[in-house]
Amino acid sequence: MDNYETILARMKERYSELSGNDVPELSDIDIRLKVLAGEIFNDEVNLDFVVRQMFASTAQGEYLDMHAADRGLTRKPALKSKGTVRFWLNEITNTDILVPEGTVVATSGADSVRFITDADAVITAGDAFVTVSCTAEQGGASGNVGAHTINMQVTGVIGIDHVDNLYAFKGGANAEDDTALRKRILNSYTAVSNGSNAAYYKRLALSVEGVKSANVTAKVRGAGTVDIYISGDGTTVSTDLVARVNSLVSAQRELNVDVQVYPAQPVNANLGIVVYLKDGYDINDVENNVENALYDYFDRLEVGESVHENLLGRVILSAEGVYNYDWMNNYHSRYMLDPDAFAVLNSVVIEEGSL
Repeated sequence: MDNYETILARMKERYSELSGNDVPELSDIDIRLKVLAGEIFNDEVNLDFVVRQMFASTAQGEYLDMHAADRGLTRKPALKSKGTVRFWLNEITNTDILVPEGTVVATSGADSVRFITDADAVITAGDAFVTVSCTAEQGGASGNVGAHTINMQVTGVIGIDHVDNLYAFKGGANAEDDTALRKRILNSYTAVSNGSNAAYYKRLALSVEGVKSANVTAKVRGAGTVDIYISGDGTTVSTDLVARVNSLVSAQRELNVDVQVYPAQPVNANLGIVVYLKDGYDINDVENNVENALYDYFDRLEVGESVHENLLGRVILSAEGVYNYDWMNNYHSRYMLDPDAFAVLNSVVIEEGSL
């Protein structure tokens, strides 16, 4: 698409060819041509936008949602993490202390995350604490906090001295982004669901909030059996999510077909790489580029998809600043996965090599 300056220059050149005169700056014809060039440029911008939104491969935002709706798909919303928080007393009392439903606690720091208690809880007389189930106030992966990180009382409860979470909060997931939704839409065209094939069961599993990837195998347990392995956003899914997927596929399975859903198991990959830099690049910048490229690659892998050395090599060479690379000794560069496993990049060690 031409920019405004290119359109205007072409118009002035054509005017000169037809009239035999140049266009004087700030003349009446100059102003007219500039206005017209601006309108033409705006029309081209709008037309380019419309063309991009016409196709699922390039559409974005609400327009991509419309393409999804045409395929019977909807964007997955953000999920809130869940866990438990313990409310403590420094000194035991002889009276009950109520921690009401809706009490707000949070992590400390600049990027504080808030959590809300799901029900009333009581520290009975003679006890020092009570454990309460909590849900993140906002959906998203930011709610997946580690153990012993929730230590602030936002809603003050008289008598409570401090709070703590003994275990990590899990289950939070960001809303499905355009890339993930586009992939599901395009897959609905290339792997057509007919109500009985693997694509059908995979589509069912992926429609459930919290499921990022799924792999379907048939007849592992004998004729008439289907096994579905699901994963979350780089994590093992909860038993609650497995139960929800099981409930959905059980209600919509074929007659006389035994369908079971299982949590896929993570396989940690640890990579060691020697990188050779292009001229003018610093190892710290290149190391960051390579790490980001590798984490993006692993994030796109699906359940049952193996990690191949040649594909990893392409990812490394695509990182800005990399001239060449070698694998370190004592590190694996390929991981052949079973149908019930998914690869997770656990660590990356990068060193600068000399040519």
